[in-house]
Amino acid sequence: MLHILRHSPHSESRFASCLRAVNANQSLLLIEDAVYGLLPGTSTRNALEYLPASVNLYAMEADLQARGLALDDLSSRIRVVNYAMMVALCAEHAKVVSW
Repeated sequence: MLHILRHSPHSESRFASCLRAVNANQSLLLIEDAVYGLLPGTSTRNALEYLPASVNLYAMEADLQARGLALDDLSSRIRVVNYAMMVALCAEHAKVVSW
């Protein structure tokens, strides 16, 4: 299953709810304001790091750049994707949930 999260971790409870719903061997793609969860030193970044190692983590490159997040500050666990890669992720997963 691919979880696509677009809401900010600072203004919505959906971010925390999504993290609780993600299980081992699933994938999580952060888009739009959800990429703020990757800011270094934040509790949301720590929560992402504590997800099981089998959870694949992705972030949309255009959204990272639009919000001024430095790609160098990302965890090595995060794979940066473009729009074509996002479409491929959606196609390769049997189920896609948008948060």
